[in-house]
This record gives sequence, structure tokens and C-alpha cells, in this order.
Amino acid sequence: MAIDVTVANDLSQLRVIALEIVQVAVTPASAKLRMWSDLASQAAVEAAHTPAAEKLRSDVRLMLRHGKFKASGRSKPAQEYLLRCALEEGTLPRINGPVDVLNTASLVGGLPISLLSTTKCSQHFHVRRGQTGEGYVFNSIGQVLQVEDLIVVCDASQSEQRPVGSPVKDSLAGKIEASDTSLIAIIYAPSSPLGLEAAEKTLQLLAGGLVEHCQAELGMTVRP
Repeated sequence: MAIDVTVANDLSQLRVIALEIVQVAVTPASAKLRMWSDLASQAAVEAAHTPAAEKLRSDVRLMLRHGKFKASGRSKPAQEYLLRCALEEGTLPRINGPVDVLNTASLVGGLPISLLSTTKCSQHFHVRRGQTGEGYVFNSIGQVLQVEDLIVVCDASQSEQRPVGSPVKDSLAGKIEASDTSLIAIIYAPSSPLGLEAAEKTLQLLAGGLVEHCQAELGMTVRP
């Protein structure tokens, strides 16, 4: 069954690209992947303060800022956290092959990306704003991200949709594990020309990295 992704009508400032990953090896990153990631990260750090990179960061924050949600502090979009890691540590965190590819594509492309297990979630997703009182656990020690007014991706397999990811952090419930072989990646981009260009660049990096470094087979690319 192919993935199905819809976006709420009130999110006109957002563009989403969803990549179906039908077969992938969730294993530690190879030496080749680590080298690719390090070189790409260094290039991203060198370009981090160009006018285009700064404008894109501003556009992403503006895309997320709504109601009670402020894209700052601990609620910064994920690619800003990755940039800080690269600036301070000289490299990105090492998690596993697919996550390392995703983090590299997110840093270089300048956009946040969710990566979710379609076994733990489903193949039906809906992107909307978080509702009053919604939140989810995002790590093994039980910390909760409150998602009211934040853009979230929901498992839409049941009538009561549950948020499982966002441009800030993904949920523990949708986290990929070694046993997973089928995933979905969701790129969040501003609808500006700069954002759309960045989305296509990010997609190419992500898809190419997964195929080359994670033995991935790709399914549909959805632009709802």
C-alpha cells in the first residue's frame, strides 16, 4: 500500500514533500557515510551566514510561528539545532545510517525533516497544527513536547489522529529502530521561492544519501 499524505487547508505558507522509503537498513553509519556527512556539514557551516542561508532560517521560523508557538529557545526548528552541533562540535551526532543521512540533508538543505517508522505509525498521514493540550513524548526519559499551534504530522490511520512528528522533534512513538525497514521522511518548507528551491535540494540529498549509504529502495515522492 502506498503512502497517503494530506495537508490542512490553513497551512498555505507550508509546502511538504514526503518520501516513501520501502526498504532500508537501519544500521550504524559506515565510514563512507561519516566522511560524506562531515564534508557536507563543513560546507554547510561555511555557508551558514550567507544572506540566502540567513533568509531561509528566517522563513522557516516565520512558517512555524503561530498562536502560542514561538520558534525559539528549546522549540527552534530541528535544522538550527543541527547547525549548532556542527558549529560547536565540528560534526553531527551519530545515531544510525538513515538518521545520519537525514540530519546531513536537513543541515545542508536548511530545512527540518521528520523521519518516522511506517510500521509503528501507518502509511496514512495528515499535516496540521497541534491542538490545545496536545503533546507527545520525544525521548526515552519521558520528556514531552507540547505541540499546540505547532505544525505536526499525524498518524491518520484512525479517526482520532495522533501527532507523531514535527519540524522541532519527532515522537518516541514514531522513532525508527533496527527492526524497521519501511519509513517515511517529511520535508517541511516555506512556500517562498527560496523555500521551494531548498525543498528540492534537500530531497535530492536525502534520497541520494539513503540509496548510496543505507541500501534503501525508494517508493513514492508525494507533494500534497
